[in-house]
Amino acid sequence: MKRVELTRAGVLGLAASAIAALALGIAPARALTPDEIKAKGKIIIGVQMDQFPWGFINAAGKNEGFDIEISELVAKDLGVKPEYARITGQNRIPLLTGGTADILVPSMTITEERAKVIQFVLPYSANDITLWAKKDAPIKGNEDLGKYVIGVNRGSVFDPILVKAAPAGTQIRRFDDDASTVQALLAGQVDAILGSITYGLVIASTGNADKYERKYKVADNYQGMAVRKGDKQMLDWLNDFVKRRSADGTLDALYKKWIGAERPALPTTLPGVNFTGE
Repeated sequence: MKRVELTRAGVLGLAASAIAALALGIAPARALTPDEIKAKGKIIIGVQMDQFPWGFINAAGKNEGFDIEISELVAKDLGVKPEYARITGQNRIPLLTGGTADILVPSMTITEERAKVIQFVLPYSANDITLWAKKDAPIKGNEDLGKYVIGVNRGSVFDPILVKAAPAGTQIRRFDDDASTVQALLAGQVDAILGSITYGLVIASTGNADKYERKYKVADNYQGMAVRKGDKQMLDWLNDFVKRRSADGTLDALYKKWIGAERPALPTTLPGVNFTGE
């Protein structure tokens, strides 16, 4: 399956175009309908390729992961071939608004601010913000965190959530990325870490699944696919896709396969986010 690669200059150009268009109050790319996608025989989907287990390149050099399988299913239901635009946390919105990607399947948290720029589809996934520690650590809730040294990925969405959740005076140590945060727990540099539910997969990969556990969920983190503002027909089709594939158990099975946990109940409404496009 073909993957669209972009140069740094191309990404910056798209970002500038998207910002300029938003400032003028116009859509950088015209609305795209399911019928038009079917007519061209392919759909270009923005997916992250460096976020295991959501989307990554496997040892054989092929696209793999939860979001990849979701994307393939979207394309199958449309009767077209998937083509991938490789996205990052920084460029995914400009690539969509600029027209490089038809839709996003981005493992992206649904937020009110993002909903002002792009159109979110009903949540299809979640990445619960979770507290991890040794199994014998008596941590049951936020009130216990002040007794321990807690690690977190600096600059991530997890950092401000930890600061808000932990009692005043809690020792917080910040690390450069998710991998070093998990390693800090395994090495005993911290007593617990706050982050993604998928940290458990990383811990298990090191052979330490019997020593550490998910203590509790600190906050919800709902994820949604996205289309451009005004892509009402595509939005309706994807909302129906999420409902159908939730009802038949497909999304639950894929979540269990890749995330290693039960897919939580997902909301159909969120404050400040309009999932109908109306």
